[in-house]
Amino acid sequence: MPQPPPELAQEAHKPPAPAAPVATATPQEKPEDVVGKARIDRSLPESLIAAPDKDRAQRNIDYGTMLSSRAAHTRFTNSWQYRRTRQGQIVGFEFSNHGGNSILTPRRDATKNQFFTRDFQFRFDDRARQDIHLLISDWVASRDRAFRLSSLMHSLMHFFPRSYLPAIVNAGDSNIVTLPTGEEVEFNAVTKEIRGGVLAESPVDLSPDRNERKYPAVTYQGQGVLVRADARGADPRIGTTATISAGISPSTCDKPGGCRQCEVPSKELWDQSGAVRFKFITDQEFDRYLTARCGFGLPRQGTGFAVNPPQS
Repeated sequence: MPQPPPELAQEAHKPPAPAAPVATATPQEKPEDVVGKARIDRSLPESLIAAPDKDRAQRNIDYGTMLSSRAAHTRFTNSWQYRRTRQGQIVGFEFSNHGGNSILTPRRDATKNQFFTRDFQFRFDDRARQDIHLLISDWVASRDRAFRLSSLMHSLMHFFPRSYLPAIVNAGDSNIVTLPTGEEVEFNAVTKEIRGGVLAESPVDLSPDRNERKYPAVTYQGQGVLVRADARGADPRIGTTATISAGISPSTCDKPGGCRQCEVPSKELWDQSGAVRFKFITDQEFDRYLTARCGFGLPRQGTGFAVNPPQS
């Protein structure tokens, strides 16, 4: 797995195993309806579905966050890692596809200096709405079979509306991730391949030429708005062009790049120095920018911005 940004400290911990799932009735169900029905256990702090604690993230980076391993079940050791502050707040989680499957054929083997991976890093610093994002990184060897940070293929994604902090929970042989929109993505709990939901993926590009290699082939198929920026061996938010797209293009779309889509300089969306935060702290601010700049806004339900509530 690639090294995280140098300003972030890491520390491995193995917390106690979570309690077994308990079936309880929701307000829409009768107690007898849930007898024998396995419920998803959301007792882990990073599994709870919750709104952001605040809008604005602090200007300075917290250098004291720690990355710890989480074994969701004894079958799936090291199922994901979670990031927490010194105060114990969860501010992110991540996991990696280490190969040996249809998405990444070669297998990671650190003893042989082979570090094939597709990494998924969900971050929400300060548990704030402002900078909730997903960073996906593909790491393959160069022509000389060396693995270099400069060869990492990065894609950074923001999902709107930002109604929830990302959450992850184990459900048997799957891990379910809830996006900020409330939409869900299903991952194979062992291989970390995407199985379903509003994200889809294609195999990692194994070309040894970093200039020819394609960015992570992960696409969003939900009903919200996606901001995406790509970069080779660098922060995708700095000095690039970002693509903003709304939902799935209608079948009547005749534009090569898709309808309800526009490209903007990254400097319009992110600070270009310091903590590199997303400039639009609230969804209302971003909606005004989006309407003026791209001709479409965030999805609405009633008087607020919404796609759909989480399913679990």
